[in-house]
Amino acid sequence: MHGIIFTALKEFVVDTYNKATWDRICNEAGVSGKQYLPLSAYPDEDLIALVDAAVTVSGLEQSDLLRAFGRSIVPRLVDMYGIYIDESWTGLELIENVEGTIHEALRRGDSLEYDPPAITATRVDDDVVVVRYGSARGLCDVAEGLIDGIGDHYGESFDVYERQCLHDGAATCEIAAVSGGVSRQRANSLIDRARESNN
Repeated sequence: MHGIIFTALKEFVVDTYNKATWDRICNEAGVSGKQYLPLSAYPDEDLIALVDAAVTVSGLEQSDLLRAFGRSIVPRLVDMYGIYIDESWTGLELIENVEGTIHEALRRGDSLEYDPPAITATRVDDDVVVVRYGSARGLCDVAEGLIDGIGDHYGESFDVYERQCLHDGAATCEIAAVSGGVSRQRANSLIDRARESNN
């Protein structure tokens, strides 16, 4: 796992609670004293342990905590990887292009040994993007939070919801990002129609 996720998680906990809470989470996770740097890679197991400990210490549901964390990390990611973001893009266009531009650029140019999650994003309508997330890490709630945060960054309001989930036995998570007041029923119909036309 990329170190930026660990440093961002620490920042999120310290900003939301305080440094003592982060120290307690690290202790509960069994990584007390370990330093996480943004340009290094770390075992996925460390992140899983930290998330489990954060849930215990905060009393939040894991899904709520991870979604809030995903939302909070967007400004940092935009600062770090803004060179790959076209200034003319809207929020939905950024979501649509994450895999094709940002993740691919990171895979080519980053010397770290880590594997970004497999993400595909398809624009099925002016106001609807469907994101398919596949990763053994199962951090789909972070992905939903990232979409929320992209909306915040662009001053755009998205209805973000899961149509299917790895945690429920699906092969991938399928997350809809909808703008422009389009109903979920209409968005689902558009997504299903696009899927049928591709089969």
